[in-house]
Formats: sequence, structure tokens, C-alpha cells
Amino acid sequence: MLSIDRTLLRLHVEAVWGVRLPSLLVNDVELLREGSQPSWKLCAAEIAGGLVHIWRPDVNAMEREELRLRVNQALAFPSLATPLPGISREVALSLVASPRLDVDTARGIARPLTSRERPLVEVFQPDSLDDSFHPEKRPLIGVVIAGRLLSLAHSSRRTKEACELGIDTLPEARRKGYALAATILWTHAVMQEGLVPIYSAHAENTASLRLAAAAGYRAFATVATFEG
Repeated sequence: MLSIDRTLLRLHVEAVWGVRLPSLLVNDVELLREGSQPSWKLCAAEIAGGLVHIWRPDVNAMEREELRLRVNQALAFPSLATPLPGISREVALSLVASPRLDVDTARGIARPLTSRERPLVEVFQPDSLDDSFHPEKRPLIGVVIAGRLLSLAHSSRRTKEACELGIDTLPEARRKGYALAATILWTHAVMQEGLVPIYSAHAENTASLRLAAAAGYRAFATVATFEG
């Protein structure tokens, strides 16, 4: 029986990079060739069931052996303070605990946004080329106070099975519980759709990891990707 962590890892990798994976029954797999291919050669993930290597199909045997030798060092975070060139490191988390705020309390702080709030979103994200109201971005949850959008949660990536959270908060509005409320309502809305909510953050982003913990998310994988 496929472990929950392996299923979550597949959902995470497919959502973030728009690729297709077979079931992660073994610890060494290749991306499906009929799907799009990422810029990285190797995605290495440490989960409860062991160390999983996900390869781009065009990586030859010699390159694979060279990259394997670098995996343990790359996954030695957060203790590894200095980023390694060509390597991105992140933590992937799933909802397994009760959040610090209940849903009713969160609703008193944040709420779903509609197209009527488009001007507020455009002010909040003036340099963004993405349409936040595109269906792929739903659910869109915001904290609006005195006619100003202060925090915005949305689906940064969406598949038929899962959604990955995107959360932004104005610097002056941080540490007030706004991002937490928006994250909790986004999570609730995603689960109501019958989808799996996933949270991921760069390994060095301690503020985002603290927010994840407060919202009830816990790590199921530490991940390193090797660009090539």
C-alpha cells in the first residue's frame, strides 16, 4: 500500500513543476516522458519511507551517480546555512493538526474575495502579470481593513487532485494574525472542493514555516532540486 507521504510527494511535485509522475512505489523513478519536463535534473526528497530520487528522463547514468553523491549534503537543512549553487531546497507540508485559530474566528478576520475587489488586488500586487481572479487561482481569500487589502491567500498551483498555497502579506501588516486567518480559510475552501491542500516554503524561510505550523501544517518531505 502506497504511503501517505509518497502520495503527497507526488501531488506536490506534479503541482509545483507541472510534470507527471508514476506512482512512487520505489525510491528511484523517472518523470513520465509524455509530460512537460522541468529545468532540474534531479528532485531528491526525504520522507518517512526513505530517500526518493525523481529523475528527468534524459539524465544519463554518469550524471546520476554524480548527483547522488551531492544529495545528503543538499538535504542537510536547516543546519546548512549557505545555499549551494544550482540547488533549491524546500519543505513540503500537509494539514495534520488543528490550526491556532478555528474557522469561525478566521472568518472574522479574512473573507473570500470577488471580482468587485479587483481594484484592491491590483493595488496589492501592482507588478503582477497574473490574473488573481483566474479560476486556477481560486480560492482567493483576503484580509481587507479600512478599504485596503493587507493579506492575500490563493492557489499558486492547482491540479485535479491538489492545490498549493500562495500567501502574501504587506510588511506593515505582518505578525497580526492576518496571514494565518487567510491561510486557514484558504485551506478550508480547498478541502471543501475535495482537493488536498499543500503548503511549501523555502527551507530558509523560517517566517513561512512558522505560519505553516500555526495553520496546522506539518512537514512530510524535505526536498532538493538540482538544476541542469
